[in-house]
Amino acid sequence: MFGLGLVLMAASGPARPARADVSMDPHALQHYSFCVGEAQDNRAVVLMDRYRIYRCHGDIAISYFNYLGRRGVRDERVEEYNGVFLYRRIAGGIGRCWNRIADEAFRPVSEYGCDINEDL
Repeated sequence: MFGLGLVLMAASGPARPARADVSMDPHALQHYSFCVGEAQDNRAVVLMDRYRIYRCHGDIAISYFNYLGRRGVRDERVEEYNGVFLYRRIAGGIGRCWNRIADEAFRPVSEYGCDINEDL
């Protein structure tokens, strides 16, 4: 019985620390928290094999995207099958926010969103 418990503990992996590396800036933590909360409220949480994705949109994503810009995060322009995006990475490599600036036909649009990844 004791050996089985050790095997189960080893199989579940080491305890992971909380994602406190987001930033100690209270504004960063506020944007992070609002995005995760909105994703939970809107059932916009996707469970993958090794991580969970929280996706927020609208005013919360616009605020987070603009906050990242004020912090000096550079835009990364990417053309994808469903449009053209400007991405801004969240500190600590935990996700990114985007502004979709053109649709798949390259017509101008403006849609905002953020994805926050949590390791399982």
